[in-house]
Amino acid sequence: MRCSFVSLLLMVAFSLAACGGGGADGTASGGGGTGGNGTAAVEGLWTGSYTVPGDPSVTIYGALTKGGYAFFYDTKGILYVLPRLTGSTALSGTLTSYVPVGLHFEDGTTKQVFHLAGTASDTAITGIFTGNGITASFTLHPFTPFTGTPALAAGDWQGYYVGSHSVALALTVQPDGTFTGSDSDGCSLSGTIGQKASENLFPVSVTSSGGPLCYGGLDGMAFESSTDADGLFGHAAGTYYYIGVSGTHGGFIAAVKVQ
Repeated sequence: MRCSFVSLLLMVAFSLAACGGGGADGTASGGGGTGGNGTAAVEGLWTGSYTVPGDPSVTIYGALTKGGYAFFYDTKGILYVLPRLTGSTALSGTLTSYVPVGLHFEDGTTKQVFHLAGTASDTAITGIFTGNGITASFTLHPFTPFTGTPALAAGDWQGYYVGSHSVALALTVQPDGTFTGSDSDGCSLSGTIGQKASENLFPVSVTSSGGPLCYGGLDGMAFESSTDADGLFGHAAGTYYYIGVSGTHGGFIAAVKVQ
């Protein structure tokens, strides 16, 4: 049985069809780079929207690190990995998109590649993505999703892959940041999560193994939130982490709640 979705982020023209996985080779960072003479404080958490002509604007969330991993995603679970950001006010490079676990684009791939061009300041990032017959404009601004001082919370983290038909995952996180766990697709999960100084940026490395929907080695970033941004937990009060990771064979967004 096949079921389709319309992607709400840049992929409006592509159907997402449920299938048995599969992947495509590619780099985790998406490649590309930045240029320009000015500098901007791009590192941190951002939210905003993108617009495709003829369609409503869509809310997006992201975590950007200077010289490291940078991503944003929408509530359908489409993960977008940006080129490494240098802090320049002029942005350009390759943006790579990944569908949720277990889905693929209409052409059978699990990723698509776009060209990014835009500008950045301390308070706004704007630009355009082009490719695959799509042109979309976007605007981002800083936000603070966690009240208090962000910190790694050891214990049981339970949640879902965003956009993957509520596929569940559970992690046991140790005080030193190592973790083990599993998901309902039959994947074993293990890895580490750290923290970039006292910022709300948590570098993540994870290995997902055990079956066709398990993507092997993945790297990325997480951030902490005081609210259930995607409504997967009924907007219950608590501490949440949003994890965006990608690798050679795919990528995902996970939303987890500390138990």
